[in-house]
Amino acid sequence: MIYDVVIIGAGAAGLFAAANLSSDRKVLILERNDRPGIKLLMTGASQCNITNVENIKTFIKKYNNPKIARKVLYSFNNAMLMAYFEGLGLKLQVREDGKVFPESMRSKDVLEVLMKEIRSKNHQLNCNESVQYIRWQESIGLFSVVTDKLKYTTKKIMVATGGQSYPKSGSDGSFISVLSNIGVRINSFEPALTAVKIMDYQFKDLSGIALEGVKLSIRRSDGTIIKSKGDLLFTHDALSGPVILNSSRKIGIKDKMIFDFIPQFDENSLSKAMTDHITANPKKEVKTIAENSIPLPKRMVEVMLDLTGIDRKKSSSEVSKKDIRMLIANFKHYEATVMSKLGFENAMVSSGGIAIEEINFSNMTWLKNKNLIFIGEIIDIDGETGGYNLQFAFSSAKKAVSGLLFD
Repeated sequence: MIYDVVIIGAGAAGLFAAANLSSDRKVLILERNDRPGIKLLMTGASQCNITNVENIKTFIKKYNNPKIARKVLYSFNNAMLMAYFEGLGLKLQVREDGKVFPESMRSKDVLEVLMKEIRSKNHQLNCNESVQYIRWQESIGLFSVVTDKLKYTTKKIMVATGGQSYPKSGSDGSFISVLSNIGVRINSFEPALTAVKIMDYQFKDLSGIALEGVKLSIRRSDGTIIKSKGDLLFTHDALSGPVILNSSRKIGIKDKMIFDFIPQFDENSLSKAMTDHITANPKKEVKTIAENSIPLPKRMVEVMLDLTGIDRKKSSSEVSKKDIRMLIANFKHYEATVMSKLGFENAMVSSGGIAIEEINFSNMTWLKNKNLIFIGEIIDIDGETGGYNLQFAFSSAKKAVSGLLFD
């Protein structure tokens, strides 16, 4: 049998492509795992944040290469994606932050509607089958796809093997060697959307606490300063949350990170609030005064008192103005040095992959052979957290299917 399309990888992009390929095409999906969609099931803490309702004009700015992302996303945008899923009977909900989820908040429902569509078109899915190599047969204009079990012949190949994040899901970057062997240029994978470890971590007791709207400035030894703003999450040994995740591809080892934990207040107003509280309540413990003056979680205030070297139980009248200024400065300009970034096992996505110069983004084909197609995270385009990466996976798959030309 000669297949019209062999899709390598049954993740978000591969399944979406298969669901959109017509039933009159002979389609084979090859998946190395024992079942499809493992990483999709893990997405968004198993709730599957499929996209974001942000205006598409600003949507594209969330990617490392907005100009290329624009070419893909404008042809199948977030509104179109939502309409597609709702057309398949999947009810959606939009959170206040703009993130879009299945109404059930279960990623398995997204997988099920895609699999139902694939089955309705009688496409073939082979699991537990790993592709060893692919070969273009110039004389007959067909590809050979050799797995650890069988050899297949096909007119087109869609590569949807993902990046290197969450390697236990099967997305371990191993297929890159297959592509390198046929001359595809690839940028090395790096963890993206990942937590960061800092030297002398002082926030273990704050694990699980999140702060809204924190300002972050990243300062390099060469004087470069990168600024961002977003929610910050403390874990037992690292810093996470959108402000860290979205900056992680830019963060380097030994970079200085300066945090303003409460940007909505300036230092003078915070100092005055605390001084006024002390004047009115000189015998109260400084811990109580600080908790009433600083609009942050009590545990955070206590940790910052310790970090500043102020005895929590000391009466507020005994605290010097210098100590108060130091405390406020720590809330407004806390500085930390980057020790490391968490690896692929913790990263939501990967940066790197197929170099964008290799791809014709009008139909997602390889410039050296239009019969080889790339979709999803294996391409060197990654976005911020919030549904942007799944949107690109779906949009690139749709664009590839729409651009398919058969001889």
